[in-house]
Amino acid sequence: MSERVIIVGKKGISNYLIDVAIMFQEGVSSVVIKGYGHFISKAVDLYNAITSKMKESIKLDSVVIGSEPVAGKMKTYIAIKISRKY
Repeated sequence: MSERVIIVGKKGISNYLIDVAIMFQEGVSSVVIKGYGHFISKAVDLYNAITSKMKESIKLDSVVIGSEPVAGKMKTYIAIKISRKY
């Protein structure tokens, strides 16, 4: 059982969508989509795109909202953990 984290940033949603699909093809059991600050909404958009494309084969495990120190400042984040149903 392995878990990978994708930090959502400036790349397009389709790039992240491909990354997630490849991770699941490689046998990764779960992926955490994490977005900081103004990328929180983009992380949610990515989750919605994944569920739209992969339909019933994706399961939402958890959603965590919080803040943590990044480069000496507190930054808000969202972490959406998904796994593939087999």
